[in-house]
Amino acid sequence: MYKRNYQLIISLLVIIAIILTGCNDSETLKDKNDTGPTSTIKNKEVNTNETTDSSPSQLEVPEQKTAHKKLLPATIVKNVDGDTVEINLNGTVEKVRMLCVDTPETHHPRLGVQPFGPEASEYTKKILAVGTKVEIEPGIGEGRDKYGRLLAYIYVNGKMFNEMLLEEGLARVAYIYAPNTQYVDEFYAIQKKAQKKGIGIWSIENYAQEDGYNTDNTKSAGEKMSNPNTSSGKSYENNPNDDQETNLDCKGKIKGNANSHIYHVPGGSFYESTTDNIVWFCSEKEAQDQGYRKSKR
Repeated sequence: MYKRNYQLIISLLVIIAIILTGCNDSETLKDKNDTGPTSTIKNKEVNTNETTDSSPSQLEVPEQKTAHKKLLPATIVKNVDGDTVEINLNGTVEKVRMLCVDTPETHHPRLGVQPFGPEASEYTKKILAVGTKVEIEPGIGEGRDKYGRLLAYIYVNGKMFNEMLLEEGLARVAYIYAPNTQYVDEFYAIQKKAQKKGIGIWSIENYAQEDGYNTDNTKSAGEKMSNPNTSSGKSYENNPNDDQETNLDCKGKIKGNANSHIYHVPGGSFYESTTDNIVWFCSEKEAQDQGYRKSKR
């Protein structure tokens, strides 16, 4: 009997110990659960702060886009022509051919001096004078042309010079080859504005073509401008800078372009599109007597 009571007491003590242990574990688990949300909130606060810290960089996307351009500092050491210069790049002299633009020639062995070639060359010499600090954006792949010239875009004072030539009407968009096509749309938009203004190479009708410069028209126009036939006794001239029409008594008949010295007849392909520097003539003979030639279309 005594032995049975002793075993019962031992069993009760074991049960009590188990119960007490379970309570302690439960409290410990509760404590852990209580600290869990606090830890989670702290993590969330950290994540929120990280998001806040990173937001300014997202607002600086335009700057990052500019920063992604591979611009190399250089110095102009020689002017070759309108679209070609020599630079000092990291201590090495490189001849650079400007990408996607083409100016008329000034000393080509076969083509010689083309209209507006000297003007383009002088403009480049003025803006990119020897000693000027510039930045070079090499073409994708850092390619070179068949003459070994580095193909690149040139920046001066943050402005792309390739675009400046197009703005002045001293170059045409040309030699577009993949993968260097990232600025083509902008280039054509700038060229269109210059065409509309009729400045530079666009002041001579049918001169700047997609495949180059058509000097046949300019030669005949140049001869007529320098040696006009004035047998009619009249001289109808126009100032290309003021875009004023002259000889309005004949308006609506023969339309001449004072820049190109080409005249257009009603119904001709360029009759309606010719809107600047107009000289009117009452007859084709009158236009021809003034040194104008008829448009081929």
